[in-house]
Amino acid sequence: MTNSINKINTVLADYKPEKIDALCVWIAENCDNPIGWAQLSKESGLTHQELISLFQIHKRQTPMAYIMNVREQKKKDLPRYPQANLFKLFSKTDNAEG
Repeated sequence: MTNSINKINTVLADYKPEKIDALCVWIAENCDNPIGWAQLSKESGLTHQELISLFQIHKRQTPMAYIMNVREQKKKDLPRYPQANLFKLFSKTDNAEG
């Protein structure tokens, strides 16, 4: 247990927010697919516990909560009526030609 605490303290001492920011970008790009601890660890190079600790510091939530929030936000950003967007697209095209 002491070794794992020392390792986490070392990671926190060497903490670079860019690493978590890069992982957050990767999460946003891949949130339509299942994302588990193995993928997060592979992508970040951090262990499960390191990810939890760093996300708590940087994002004030766990990695899995962050993923759920990204997915929820993406759902909110989807248009309610996709046909309306197609109509707007065709309307702009007609106006550009005329």
